[in-house]
Formats: sequence, structure tokens, C-alpha cells
Amino acid sequence: MPVYSYRALNASGKTVRGVVDADTPQKARQRLRGDGLHPIDVQATSVREAPLRSRAALRRSFRFRPNRLRLLSITTRQTSTLLSAGVPVVEALNTIQEQAEDEGFRHALALIREEVTSGESLANAMGRQTDYFPKDYIHLVRAGELSGALDQVMEKLADDLEVRQDRRARVAAALAYPAFMTLVGAMVLFFLLSFIIPTLTDLFQSLHAALPMPTRILLFVSGLLKGYWWGVLLVLAALVLALKHWLKKEKNYRRFENTVFHIPIAGNLWQRLLLAQAIRGLAVMVGGGVPLITALNVTAEAMGRSGFAEALRLAAEKVGQGRSLAEGLDASGLFPPLARRMVAVGESSGTLNAMLGRVARAYEKETDQVLSTLTSLVEPVIIIVMGLLVGFIVISVLLPIFDLSGLVG
Repeated sequence: MPVYSYRALNASGKTVRGVVDADTPQKARQRLRGDGLHPIDVQATSVREAPLRSRAALRRSFRFRPNRLRLLSITTRQTSTLLSAGVPVVEALNTIQEQAEDEGFRHALALIREEVTSGESLANAMGRQTDYFPKDYIHLVRAGELSGALDQVMEKLADDLEVRQDRRARVAAALAYPAFMTLVGAMVLFFLLSFIIPTLTDLFQSLHAALPMPTRILLFVSGLLKGYWWGVLLVLAALVLALKHWLKKEKNYRRFENTVFHIPIAGNLWQRLLLAQAIRGLAVMVGGGVPLITALNVTAEAMGRSGFAEALRLAAEKVGQGRSLAEGLDASGLFPPLARRMVAVGESSGTLNAMLGRVARAYEKETDQVLSTLTSLVEPVIIIVMGLLVGFIVISVLLPIFDLSGLVG
């Protein structure tokens, strides 16, 4: 179906731009009017060439991009439901496109539907939209198409994405309160050091006496924040950018990750999160019919620069040499004995997919427990740290006053 780019006025009189698919320009205008828009200009274009204006505008204004995991989860569940009901792929894509909330995602779905209509496979069409569809997702869709069980594969994909989204939401919710407390505490300290303490500087200087060391430290920090707060922000921004640049190198990222792993509780949580992600991804791909070596390599790619990615690639090499998956996972030393033992049992009994799923669920539950423990410890630690800082400020202010009182007495 042809695609037209348009410029139109909405109900409030503002100019909006976008693309719409229709058989003729007249039908495109009719569709726009049906959507409550008054078309000004409608021109034939290609979805491939149509500029994704909304996404570009978002990037230019430095706003956050839409949550790809949420978009993917909703779309996959809708696709699974429609395919299970016997709806053809093209009609399913058309229905999902009309309901998509994000305009850029609607454009991507329009391109996919156009290519599928012209005879392209769904996996290949999705493979050209890497902004929204990762490689592990595309491999599973291809396996579903080849096996003729696309609806079942999409259902497994939807289940996996919903589990991942739920876990991400739980982690975010658990860290929200400590992050809020830290932010409020930092703002209070900044206000005290930048506006309250400087008012006492003249008083301390008028004493014409040696100030205690804590008071001198406090005045130095206060003066630095008041007079050079912009410099402090620039230094912090430079440090963050330098750290991001340093972490771009894979070996540096591995060093950083290994350091994080050794942090009590938090390191264990991070390691278990990555472990659960690796096993869950591998379980979904193997269950979807993807060959084991391909599943290992694709899952490794999805793990990014993590050491688990290299561990999965090493396991793929071992499996390619005729070794078992359990032996391949043992080569890196990152996978714990429990995981390797359960994988070995699954291989010997022919239930590898089910056993991988059990391992993933076991470590996901363990992650939830560690996260709960970490959350319960972080809050009192923040309160203690903030109390110590405020106490230092109070003592630094009171010490010169006590000295002055002693002199007067």
C-alpha cells in the first residue's frame, strides 16, 4: 500500500507532520480528516525514505527515547494473541500499527508490514528495524517461521519480555526511595553549605583566633560551593564523561564489572542479575527451536560487554568442538556449580529447555531476595551517612562558639 507524508492542522490549530498509508491521495486525506486533522499538504513517499520527524525531534531535544522493552512486550503479546486467533500476519501487523502509541514505532511497523506484503519474511523485515527489534528476538521469530509455530514462539517471547519488564520495574521501584532520599539529602547539604554557612563566615573571621580544623574544612567547602559551584558541576560532568569513555573499551568494562562483583551484597545482586539474564535468554532461544550454538552466540551478543558474553561465546566454541553445554559453561568459571549441574542433568535427560527455565527461575528468585536485603540495608546507611554529615556541620559551627565562650568566661 502506498505511503504519503503529510502536513496538517490539528484541532488546536497547530501544524503536525507524519506519514499515512492509503491507496490514493484522496483516501489519505479522508483518513486524516477522520482522525480529526485538516490536511494542508499530502505527498507520495516511501516508508523507507519518510523522515521519522518525531524521533528526530526527541533526539534533538535530548528527551528520553520510548521504552523499547515495554513497546516490544506489548507488541509481542498482541501479535501472539492475533496469530493464535488465526489472523494473518499482515492483518495482525496492520492492527498493531494502528494501536501503537509511539509514532516512530508505528513507522517501523508500517515498513515491516509493507515488506511482508511484498513477500519478505517477518524476521527479515524486523531485522531492518534494529532500533526496536534486537537480534535475539529476530532469531526466535525466524525459528518460529521455519517451524510453522510462529504463534507459539511469539507467546514464549511475550512471556519472557513480560518477566524482564516486571523485573526491571521491581528493581526500579526498590531503588526509587533510596535514590530520592539521596537526592533530597544532597540538596539540603548544598543549601546549608552554599547559603547558611557563608553567613557565619564574617562572624568566624571577626574572632581573630585560630579556627578548629573541622571549621576550616567546612568554610573551605562552603566557599568552594558558593563561589565555584559551576566549576564543581563541570568537574563532575567531566568525570562522568571520562568514565563513560573509559568503559567503552571492553577490557576496561570487564575490569569495572569484576570490581563491582566484589562489592558486598550489591556485587552479588549484579552478578545474579546478569546470570539470570543469560540463562533466561538461552532458555527462550533453545525453547524456540534455535540451534544451541546460534543461541549461545546470539545470547552473548545480547549481553553486551559483560564477561558473561565472553563466557557464552567460549561455551559456543566448546559445543562446536563436540563438548557438552555443561562443560562449555564450566570453561569460563562464571557459571556456578548449581547451574552447570542442572544443565548437565537436562542434557542427559533430554530436557535441556525445561532445565534452563528452572535454573533461570531459581536465580531470579535469588535475585529478588538479594534485592530485598540490599534495599533494607541501603535506607539506614543513607540515614547514617546524612546524620554524620549534618553532625559534622553542627560540630564545626559550634566549636568556635564554644572557644569564644571559654575566652569570655
